[in-house]
Parts: sequence; C-alpha cells; structure tokens
Amino acid sequence: MSGWDEVRGQQLAHSPELYRLTCTLLREGAGGQEEWLSLSVSGRPEDVDAGLLTAVSWDPSSRWAALPHGVPGLLFEGKPTGFRIVLLPPCAAPDRRMLVTLETSRSRGEDDQLLRAAVAAANSASVMTGCDGAPVPLPEQPIRRHPEGTPAALLAPQSACAAIIPHLPQDAPDGGWRIHEAAPDSGPFGVCAAPFGISGDALVVSASYGSWAETRNAIRPWMAAPDGESRGQAAPLSEYWLPSTERTVASAFTYCDGEFAYFQAGVARLGPDVFTQEELRAIVVAFATDQAARRGCEPPVLPPAQG
Repeated sequence: MSGWDEVRGQQLAHSPELYRLTCTLLREGAGGQEEWLSLSVSGRPEDVDAGLLTAVSWDPSSRWAALPHGVPGLLFEGKPTGFRIVLLPPCAAPDRRMLVTLETSRSRGEDDQLLRAAVAAANSASVMTGCDGAPVPLPEQPIRRHPEGTPAALLAPQSACAAIIPHLPQDAPDGGWRIHEAAPDSGPFGVCAAPFGISGDALVVSASYGSWAETRNAIRPWMAAPDGESRGQAAPLSEYWLPSTERTVASAFTYCDGEFAYFQAGVARLGPDVFTQEELRAIVVAFATDQAARRGCEPPVLPPAQG
C-alpha cells in the first residue's frame, strides 16, 4: 500500500485453529512521530461479536461514514480510537462469519487507499481462514465524508436517516439540524447522528443486527420479564425485557431472518434536556419501523406510548 512500503517494524500472527489473523505495521511519520497500522481478522463467533462490540463503542467525538456500495462495513473515526474500517464479508457457510478490522493512527488523505487495503486483506483472509465467501469487490467510488454533516433539509429522501427528520425538535441548533449519516441497508450496524451544543453533544440513533447486538444490549439478569418474573441471561432477550423510554434513551427491537436486531435513540448530555422522552420515543419508533421495512424484518417491538 502506498505510504506503507517502508516500515520500521512489523508483527504477523496466524492462528488457523482460532480462525484468527493479525498484522501490525510501524513507520516513522512527519516530525519523527511513530505511526501504526493494525489489521485483524476474526472468524470465531465469540471473537466476531467481541470485535463488533469494540468497533462500535460510541464516544461523543466519533464520526462515521458509509463505505461505497457493495462494501459491507463502516468507517469510524474518533479521538480515542483513531481511524477504523470494519468489514463483515459473507462466508460460504451461512453459519460462519468473518470480521476484518483495519485501524491506524493516521488516515487523512489515505481513506481510499486504506479501504482498498482492507478489502484486499479481507479477500485473502477469507481463503486463509476457511471462510471462502464471494470476494468483496474493490470499491469503485471514494468514501463520502461529510465532516460537518448534511443539512437535514438536504438529506436524500431515500436515506435511512430521513425517517427521523420530522421528529427532531423545532428548536434546532444554530444553523439548523445537520445529520451525520452512516446507515447502509446491509451490514451489522447503522447510525444517524445529529450534533447539538458546543461540547460534542449529539443525538445518536443506531441499529445493530445479529447475535452481537443481543450481547451488546443484554439487560441485567435481575431485570423483570414482561410477566413480572425474573429470567436468566441465557434466555432470549425478548423473554425478559421490553423496550422502554427513559430520560436519555429510547429503544426497540425485532428479528430479521431469525436474528436479533436492536434500535436505540439516545443522547449523552449533562444539564437541561434538549430532547423530551416523547421525542426520543417518536424518533426510535420511526427509525425502527423504517429499518425493519428496508430489511424485510418482523414488525418491531416498540416502547409503549408515554402515559
């Protein structure tokens, strides 16, 4: 890959029995500062779930971008995590999955090179780990970055984030609501973020698909089930938990081809509330309903209306 031809150090580890492959490169950057690039491939279900949990950990400074059409994944960028591309390419066996994560401390100006490297690595690793899925096509279009977000009024009608626009508060931030969109119609995760305030506060509306989503949102085992009885965490989440609306978060869930899917609208803010509970509920209801329809899922289980 251009720019990483000469490295000061590299580490490679391949564990076929664990369906795991890792590679780390080090180079000297501008001003003599060390820069790193790390690629990891996981094929065990528990490792895939853990990797996804790590990949989508949200921080108010995080920014997301959808990858070009045909590339199954997302781009994440944030102060604590650097730059991260996450791919979830298909495997030949329907019960197999493979997670490819490329991270680096430096990315600006190298987005598309890094993405092509991640895709090439995913295709090679698919053979090495026995995933043997159809090759991920090399992207034909560049990554679309919108650092300042897209004005809500200019968001494409077919966008998955368009569903939340009618339910945003009329009292918009200076300059109006702007949406950071990374919600593809496929893949394990999608997000729509609407910043407000001056300290990195944001409304984050997300969708998580697959067994890792159930793990990510597992409720405490002493949480009461819908019938008032306690359930162990070994039971399906839907048996001991119902969606709800709290002060800063509203949730919903459904099943897509038998796999769990979780939807959440939440804010992280100290001080006066910007979103009412009714607004958060309306946002997650609209988003979950739209996502379920897009992906052919069961009708979502929604939080009850505020009494």
